[in-house]
Amino acid sequence: MEQVRIGIIGAGRISHVMSAAHAQVPESKLAGVFDVVPEASERLARKFDIPHIFSSYQDMLASDEIDAVLVCTPTFLHEQIVIDAANAGKHVFCQKPMALTVEQCERMNEAALRNGVKLQVGFMIRFTPPFVEVKERIDSGEIGDIIAIRSAVFGWEPTAEWFYDPNQGGGLLIDTIIHTFDLYRWYAGEVASVFADGGAYVFDGARKHGTPDNIMCQMKFENGAVGSIYGSWSSGYGDKTMEIYGTKGSFFIDLMEAQGGRAFIKKNQAAPSPAEGWNNLGVLWKFGYQQEARHFTHSILGRVAPSATGTDAVEAQKLAMLADRSIRTAEVLRVQGAGR
Repeated sequence: MEQVRIGIIGAGRISHVMSAAHAQVPESKLAGVFDVVPEASERLARKFDIPHIFSSYQDMLASDEIDAVLVCTPTFLHEQIVIDAANAGKHVFCQKPMALTVEQCERMNEAALRNGVKLQVGFMIRFTPPFVEVKERIDSGEIGDIIAIRSAVFGWEPTAEWFYDPNQGGGLLIDTIIHTFDLYRWYAGEVASVFADGGAYVFDGARKHGTPDNIMCQMKFENGAVGSIYGSWSSGYGDKTMEIYGTKGSFFIDLMEAQGGRAFIKKNQAAPSPAEGWNNLGVLWKFGYQQEARHFTHSILGRVAPSATGTDAVEAQKLAMLADRSIRTAEVLRVQGAGR
């Protein structure tokens, strides 16, 4: 196999981001699309010259013209699609979060392992500079043993109510902060305990569904390091900062300050946009999506080891669910299996 033929399930906003990324990977071929809204499939197909529009995702999975699928549907639909794809022998890229519960994630991961297919989850920060270089330099021992990590994570205000709903989008912790849970594990190893607090300070959707729009989370790692995360959906801007302190040095990442340039967008009353005001150009994130797409395709072709796997997603999901439970119980919670 010289090219991986990609089918896209779900043709909303993120499918356009992922299609643009795969279009930059010579070993990827966008081969098919399905969405429950036919017009959405047609728009994506026209934009990226995708030859096949399927009438159902099951038809796509039955096609010999598809080697792998990108699951770009809302979170509550992920589980069945991923399991069906794995059972059909298709490699799977699933947008984050992988699912809404740990049990769902485990079933999806088990299906991929049982069928011998690759399952990569959309933790694209792992593929985005400068986070990749930081990982390499941590692993080289340059800053010694990690003592502490702290991060501020600013996500955009949700564009639909289902993001707040624990039965559909999962809320701030599962939808957005899960990226940082995965990154912390990648950098510092397994987490031993979690304590979190927060609330629905700003948005009616968060109040209605009993999920927070702002959180603080403290962690203790099995190696003795400590970590903290402030996460917000109400800041009015997106991006993150991160500080990593070790016994021999430190790293500082500030994507709020600069990303190769900035833009200013005037307010438009007729068509409001979350990008109004001052914003970074987002060059780093575009590169990260491309590298994520390349890694998925190259792992299928056997050129690189899998990363951001289903197993990684299961562990990140455990942290998100424990943080949510900690907010509700005001307890420090130990991670099951910690000390393993």
